[in-house]
Amino acid sequence: MIKGTQSQDEVIAPSTRSSKLKFVVSAVFMTLITVVSIPAISQWYSGIKTVSYAQLVTAKVIKKDLVRDVSVSGRLVAANAPQVYSPEPGQATLLVKPGDKVEQDALLATIHSPELDAQIDQQSSLLAQLQLESNRGLLADDEAQLELERSLDEATVRLNAAQREQRRSKESYDKQVISELDFARSKDTLLEAQLMHKHAQKRVTMAKKRLDFEAQTRALSVQRQTQILDELKRRQRALEVRAPVAGVVGSWLVQQKEQVADAQALMTIVDLSEYEAELQVPEFYADDLGIGLNVEISLGGQSYQGAVSSVSPEIQQNQVAVRVKIDANSDLKLRQNQRVNGRIEFEKKAQVLQVKRGPFLSSFGGKQAFVIQDKMAQLRDIKIGVSSVDYVELISGVQEGEEIIISDYDAFNQSQIFKISK
Repeated sequence: MIKGTQSQDEVIAPSTRSSKLKFVVSAVFMTLITVVSIPAISQWYSGIKTVSYAQLVTAKVIKKDLVRDVSVSGRLVAANAPQVYSPEPGQATLLVKPGDKVEQDALLATIHSPELDAQIDQQSSLLAQLQLESNRGLLADDEAQLELERSLDEATVRLNAAQREQRRSKESYDKQVISELDFARSKDTLLEAQLMHKHAQKRVTMAKKRLDFEAQTRALSVQRQTQILDELKRRQRALEVRAPVAGVVGSWLVQQKEQVADAQALMTIVDLSEYEAELQVPEFYADDLGIGLNVEISLGGQSYQGAVSSVSPEIQQNQVAVRVKIDANSDLKLRQNQRVNGRIEFEKKAQVLQVKRGPFLSSFGGKQAFVIQDKMAQLRDIKIGVSSVDYVELISGVQEGEEIIISDYDAFNQSQIFKISK
């Protein structure tokens, strides 16, 4: 067999000097790498944008109840502001001026209607004529009834005479003084008298009924004419236009001494005891509106509570008109058409993460936001939920207590991270 080189190998003991040399070389190498890397790191760090904290608007992420609402504007309108109208065509005389306070049933205006005055005179004359005819009819009825009673009395007299003649004829016939023919003739005379008396009684009875009907007809004619005249007089009294409610005269709708038509509006009376707010809500919130929603009205530096009382069924110029009943005390001095601001509450969510609203919501569509941590602002993905006038719900991406930049991102929207200097 061929022998190996084992007999020629020699074991060399490790040298302490050589190990130290290797350690020194490694240390020098690492130092050189660090020295070379520092400028690059410094150059990268110095390339990050720096923004002054004073230029930013920030807000802390908080956790509390969130009310989803919308801020709108509108005007005050009187809940009860009736208009008064002319009851008849004629010339209007206005007795109060805009701004005057009036009590209920106070005289506001008068209407002069010559046509109505002429109708009253004509119907009054007709009523007098019918009353005369009725009285004359009563007199004619009395005369007719007297004539019938005279006929009845005559029939009664003939009946009595026929009865006496018949009794006398019977006695004579019994004594054989008269013939049977004469006795039969007396019976016929009595029967004729009885029939005439009976017919006279029926004529009197029927005549009384007829006269009663005629008297009732004349009375009804007088009554109907009286009612017509009373209605005309009521219309004449209505020419004095009175206030339907206590309040303030809003405005004239016609001029003084103007010729007005029937049912033409004369003026407006504003009831100061109850007001409503008419708010204009964007069409976007139309589906969320409903009767009874709570509303906070801001007026003159004070806030008043109210509730939605009605919602318009139509949309005009991308706005929905909403009426709000204000729970205000009677001492509150309000004015018609006064501008107000309102906040309508749609929904309340308990204990949710939220942050103040700001321009940052429009920078990335509300999907990203810069979160400040250790003097660095880093862009982070977020998810927002419902929003109110002042706050917006944060569903994910942040934690309670973190600070978010809520100002506009136009100055650094190209950066993912930047430094913040105090």
